Amino acid sequence: MSQAQPSAPALAPPAATPEPDAADFEVAIVHGAAEVGEAAWDRLSAGRPFTSYRWYRFGEAAMAEERPLYIILSYGGEPVARATFFLTGQELLPVNWEPLRRLVLAVLRRWPLMLCRSPLSSVSGLVLPDPPLRDAALRRLTAVAEAQARRHHALFLVYDYLAEHEAQYPGWPEALRPFAFAEPGTRLDIAWPDFAHYLDHLSRKTRKSYRRNWRAAEEMSVMVCERAAVTRIDEALGLIRNVEAKYRSSPNPWTRGILENAGMVESMWITAEMGDRLVGCELMLRDGNAWCVMALGRDYAVPIVYFLLGYTDIRRAIESGAKALRWGSGAFDTKERLGFQPELNQYVLFTAHNRLLRGLARLLTAIAF
Repeated sequence: MSQAQPSAPALAPPAATPEPDAADFEVAIVHGAAEVGEAAWDRLSAGRPFTSYRWYRFGEAAMAEERPLYIILSYGGEPVARATFFLTGQELLPVNWEPLRRLVLAVLRRWPLMLCRSPLSSVSGLVLPDPPLRDAALRRLTAVAEAQARRHHALFLVYDYLAEHEAQYPGWPEALRPFAFAEPGTRLDIAWPDFAHYLDHLSRKTRKSYRRNWRAAEEMSVMVCERAAVTRIDEALGLIRNVEAKYRSSPNPWTRGILENAGMVESMWITAEMGDRLVGCELMLRDGNAWCVMALGRDYAVPIVYFLLGYTDIRRAIESGAKALRWGSGAFDTKERLGFQPELNQYVLFTAHNRLLRGLARLLTAIAF
């Protein structure tokens, strides 16, 4: 009879990696991407569109009057998280009554907003590591940000352009509650090898409209031009103000800076012209694998211009090999027919160091969310 072999000793389960504490992160505060350097900045950005070193340098130049404040966390000597803020008294405000708008702007010149975002892009300024570092990093970033907001007498500390799951991370302070924008931006995810295949996927009615608009352009002698450099800035600004006036939106204080500095990133200036008359314009800007469109200007006496510029945006994005085209908010029915969908980054969290304003923030978010 064979003897029973002694059983091998049971192995102890591997020890769980302890979740770091917020105090375990080293903090650096800088006031420009150049203080970090291109290689280190882009390593942390990890290819996310509109977060690269070049994009931030462009944003800092275009928004030269704003004050950037970037918080960078390192763990074990390696940068792992970032929150980029701008202290601004010129935020685009949803205030149409001019006396009230002037009053709000006067307040913001004294007590600025501190906004966590990537410049000029409707993209969050948060770059967080994966768990288990994520929640502790977020707790440390928000604590440092609140201290900086108090130091700079910020009226509100705002984190915007968040996806719903990002707005509900456990690491957010309890005082911050999320609410959603009324109207998110739009995005076209590019899945076609060329523009002809894109057109084929559209409805028959939309394809017919596409052909009709180009025929009208030919009959009216409207020419669409694509240029690597921005031209006729003063004329373009007049058309851009037309659009702002049409929708009663606040004038964008950074438009001239955007147009004058567009060459700092990959860009395409698209204009619609009738002889020597400028009747439409749009600026396409690329970072990583995505384009965004801004600085729409229109002469409303030539209504087809909007569609001609849009078709050209889409064709350019597809032919460039990009993965996405971001086209802003508004006119959703038209954009939906062209294949755009809402961007799901319309969540905001905000707070204030003043107790009365904190109470107002809680009230607003309770109503809105």
